[in-house]
Amino acid sequence: MPKILIADDNEEMLDTLVRIFSLYEFTVDTALNGIEAIEKAGTSSPDIILLDGMMPEMDGFEACRLLKKNEQTREIPVVFLTANFMELRDRIKGLELGADDYLLKPFNSKELVARIKSILKRTHLSKTLKEENQKLIQKNSLIEKEFKNLLEKHKINDKKQITDPVTGLYTFDFFKKQADNELNRSRRFNNNLSLIIIYFKNAKKMKEILGIQLFNYLIIKIANFILTKTRIIDLISFEEHKGFYMMLPQTDYDGAEQKVGKLIELLMNNRHIDDEILKTLEFSKKKLSDISKLIFESGVAAFDEKASHTNIDDLFIAAENTIK
Repeated sequence: MPKILIADDNEEMLDTLVRIFSLYEFTVDTALNGIEAIEKAGTSSPDIILLDGMMPEMDGFEACRLLKKNEQTREIPVVFLTANFMELRDRIKGLELGADDYLLKPFNSKELVARIKSILKRTHLSKTLKEENQKLIQKNSLIEKEFKNLLEKHKINDKKQITDPVTGLYTFDFFKKQADNELNRSRRFNNNLSLIIIYFKNAKKMKEILGIQLFNYLIIKIANFILTKTRIIDLISFEEHKGFYMMLPQTDYDGAEQKVGKLIELLMNNRHIDDEILKTLEFSKKKLSDISKLIFESGVAAFDEKASHTNIDDLFIAAENTIK
């Protein structure tokens, strides 16, 4: 049975919501304000949290911000259900804080439960995909060996410091340090080295359409796809505001251009959100059409004996200047 935590200072409304979700075989826990909701979320680990916007001691917006800030609770989906904050700016504020949906009172009980079940289903699928993504990375023995060496060298005890929590790929900061090492190695041994940037051009629009939970699911799918199309020696990273970065040792400019051209074509033609996910969404045909139109741009730079790039920053700037 799914577990839901409902936070609302109106006890009559709280009783009504408890009856509704109990009827649909949810295990229900309750809170009368944001502070209590945060405490119970940390101790009872609900599958989803339903927050009222206006509550005493701490409102729903602040509670959502703190829930998403806490590593223990940030993955729990949050839905606003409020009668006090009905303007578009309020909805945008809630979604920007990381909420998965923003619903208004009065509500239809069947529709409310259906929306909650859809979010739970998407969350489960996203979690499953993340686990599969981690398994894919762990199978790469070279990466595992490199992790162990780095952990010992830098005394890093937490693997998450060098991997992105959404995709499982290298964080951008760690990627840049490794890219600098690769550049020095290429310079020392006179080897080719190429940098590819794959920029997700309509990422902002997709995030607005899908919401943060499903958008992250999409990013994980793309990351998985890119991983299957690369070599063991290639370094891959995801930077939230720009996109995917790939460092290709022993690859010249022409080779990188061919590689990214094929990859972009495959990315744009591949269906990254399947029908099972789309069935959980209540979108118009136009929005569904927008979802299928992923737009990617790319930039390439290379280091060779003729290159003028004297350091890694020059290489990054050169790649960004070629994005098209």
